[in-house]
Amino acid sequence: MRTPLARVLGLGSAKSGTEDFFVDRVRAVILAILTPYMIGVGVYLFGRSREVVIETLSRVWIGPAVLVFVIVSLLHMRLGMQVIIEDYIHHKGWKLTLIFANWVATIALGAAIIFALLVIVFRPMA
Repeated sequence: MRTPLARVLGLGSAKSGTEDFFVDRVRAVILAILTPYMIGVGVYLFGRSREVVIETLSRVWIGPAVLVFVIVSLLHMRLGMQVIIEDYIHHKGWKLTLIFANWVATIALGAAIIFALLVIVFRPMA
């Protein structure tokens, strides 16, 4: 016989439920903090010249925040789409194909965004 504490510490059959829940909450807090900041940066940059946008994104307190926001948002997007796929696609072949496509799309989008941001942040000074 197992006690309730033993069942909780065992984490159930998946062996990762509590950790996944905690990581989801940390990601949510990061997004809750960064989203208003990113909206403010976007409003500030709207309609500005290319030079002002590049100069602003190159700043120490904006470039890394954008990078963290992009990475956390992409992880959030991938996990959200994976849950939708797992819940609503019942054919095993389609489910695996769509989950793989979700991973590929997230990695491609993330690589393109991160590359563009790094090019802006580490551009040669003229």
